[in-house]
Amino acid sequence: ITYTRMWLESQAALKELLAQELPSQPPQPEKDQRLFFHMLATLFLRYTQILRCLETCYDQIVHPQKRRVLQHVLEGVMGRVLELKNEMVETELSEYHYMDDVLQDLKLTPADMEVPIPKYFVNQRAKALKERQQVLSEILARVEPSMPCGVSDEAVRLVQMAERMRQGRLRSKFMWEIRRDEEREKRARDSGAKELDREQAAICIQKVWKGCLQRRCTKLERQREMAFIGMVNPKALGLSGAMLRAQLGEEFRRLRQADYEAEYQQALVSIQDGLYEVEGPDMREEMKEQLRQWFIECHDLTGRFPEFPDEEIGGSSILFADKTPEQVSGQDPGWGAVKEELDLLEDEGQKKDKKKDKEKTKEGEQKKGKGKKKVRAPSAPGGGAGKAELGGAKAASDLPPYPADIWGNRDESDNFEQRYEPELIKAQKRKEVEKELRLQVRGRDRAVSWGHKGARLSSHCPRDRILSQKKGKKGGKKEKDLTPDRTLDSLYEELVLQGILKQAQRVQLADYTGDFCYLGTTLRMAGIEPTPSVMDIRQNIALYAILRLGSPTLHELAPLVKSVLLAGPAGTGKKMLVHAVCTETGANLFDLSPDNLVGKYPGKAGLSMLMHMVFKVARLMQPSVVWIGNAEKTFYKKVPKEEKQADPKRLKRDLPKALKLLKPEDRVLLIGTSDKPYAADVKTLCKAYERILLLPRPDYASRYVTWQRLIKKHGGTITAALDVSALAKLSDGYSQGHLAWAVQMVLSERRLLQMPKKPLGASEFLQLLAKADPIYSEEEKTLQWYMKTPLGKKRLKAAEERADRKEGKGKDKKGKK
Repeated sequence: ITYTRMWLESQAALKELLAQELPSQPPQPEKDQRLFFHMLATLFLRYTQILRCLETCYDQIVHPQKRRVLQHVLEGVMGRVLELKNEMVETELSEYHYMDDVLQDLKLTPADMEVPIPKYFVNQRAKALKERQQVLSEILARVEPSMPCGVSDEAVRLVQMAERMRQGRLRSKFMWEIRRDEEREKRARDSGAKELDREQAAICIQKVWKGCLQRRCTKLERQREMAFIGMVNPKALGLSGAMLRAQLGEEFRRLRQADYEAEYQQALVSIQDGLYEVEGPDMREEMKEQLRQWFIECHDLTGRFPEFPDEEIGGSSILFADKTPEQVSGQDPGWGAVKEELDLLEDEGQKKDKKKDKEKTKEGEQKKGKGKKKVRAPSAPGGGAGKAELGGAKAASDLPPYPADIWGNRDESDNFEQRYEPELIKAQKRKEVEKELRLQVRGRDRAVSWGHKGARLSSHCPRDRILSQKKGKKGGKKEKDLTPDRTLDSLYEELVLQGILKQAQRVQLADYTGDFCYLGTTLRMAGIEPTPSVMDIRQNIALYAILRLGSPTLHELAPLVKSVLLAGPAGTGKKMLVHAVCTETGANLFDLSPDNLVGKYPGKAGLSMLMHMVFKVARLMQPSVVWIGNAEKTFYKKVPKEEKQADPKRLKRDLPKALKLLKPEDRVLLIGTSDKPYAADVKTLCKAYERILLLPRPDYASRYVTWQRLIKKHGGTITAALDVSALAKLSDGYSQGHLAWAVQMVLSERRLLQMPKKPLGASEFLQLLAKADPIYSEEEKTLQWYMKTPLGKKRLKAAEERADRKEGKGKDKKGKK
């Protein structure tokens, strides 16, 4: 009941938003860019709220038929969120958007604006992913790492040295214990103290143990009291019993979803078979009678037997509707419209030729006037072409019933367990049975009608002739299959053995922790470009990579993104984000980094074979991520002497060609990572990568959150002795990689054992950070190359135009004075 109510509330909010976006009269275009972006941001946040509710409902509702309807609505809302993101980028000419003022207007927190990642991306493919993981593990297990002789000798020497050191430490400890016992006995003899009897010793031990227990209980009670009055984060005390029960309930509902889905699939088959046996004979006889009556009435009216209607206009299904003889003969406008359609289709070929000629002339005019400026008038929010694609593409297919009409007012008091509804399955399958029976009946009666008509064949129909011409013209350039005789398993195994296809690390996107930029809008209004926060980066990764790869429908219909480049200093989490994308979507990981391709598939033919194999396997086993580390090496301006032998620019020509062959239905994403993007040729780099995301070093808020997470992850405890705020302030200039290294080095096994007696201190981490090289301001300034990218150039040009307009207004005011 709770999740159904959430669903219906989200549906009502969705209706309200659609009414706002599609009013009865088109709104006036907004000329003020800030107001227009404010409208887009408001829509984005409201759709995100609906998306969060729908994702929760889909994750927990167990009814199989409700889940199908809900998934369709969920994907539609996700598509609208992606379209709004695309419109915001075109409006602000920036990949990062700051909506803190809109959050304040809507009374929302930064956590409410984060786009959720649907769990069904992985859960629905859990079995296939598990099998693929087993195959990958078996292949890797068969590969025995070959170790050179010199390396093995060095390893033996290191083991021997470590063993001698261990024995020396044990001997030293043993001697220390002997000396300690001797000193203790000597002090006892000198003081003349008597040995305690058994009862006194027991009392002494009990006193110490009871005091320890009482101190622990007092400390725990104090922590609970502080959490109750809101002075301590309750998460620090661990999960409560209620939270654990809630998590177990969620997992139980997910298990029940799988059981109910299996029952539903079995019911689809059994109910359809039952309809064939029970209602099938009556349906068949009724259809035969209708067809006979139609032929007789048409013959009486026209004096000849008519042609059978084509499948493109509905086939014999239009005959089974309630039609009069006048409609059948063409006197009624309803049937006349069908005839007119056939006549109009006869001229389609000529119209298409004329359109092609017009397009050629337009292209010539565009080439001539390429240097002219183009001004894009701001449109009303929600008026993009993408929305028409997402909204209208599925309208022709069999969609699930509208949720508010079917499930909103349905009495489910007798379906407490939320199993499938047989009546809805019957209504759905009855149409399929009717269609199949109609084809059977049509086949018999059409043969009879052809016998009466002689040599009149359906190929003389103008519609069939035009459709055949269309099919003949279709089919552009196709990629040549270089491995037609090889199986997918053999290609997969070869890529694994060559180290091209790798196992992705288990990393969640939520592990890339950070905070929100709370002053983004204020800084931009003051003319200062704010530094993107970790939360902004995580949001873009979810929108550009995870949502599109996770849903086939979304990838095909939403604005297409084939490639993303992550650029930033070393240690800012670029590689971690690549693995997070693979984990959240269950994607394969192909490594085409220049360093990984050294000595593999040499020559031009070898490179063509490599690219063909990678993208063939990536398509057939989608979703897939093709990762290129040190992406700047592929598009070097000038190759350094020490790297010339490795030939890092091997993929410069073949990579853009392979990306062009990707279609909207191919869930393959190219992700490049680079810490020196300025070393590459900007023009060719931007041709290969459509979206470029900058990853700067973390700000104070993100460092504070990252320190807390890393210390807890490695088993540490944050006490009053550890000033995390000071640690975050003093670690300015260091990346997340530096922080992770420092925490890992400090929290050794020995240090964790000492923690109850010796709490952690900030100085321990700062001593190690001092040994690492920070990210200097000069290195960050090199990332200003972003202004040379297409989006950066547009942003600079827009800023110059705004400055010119301000200067013009200032001159006008001075002239008036």
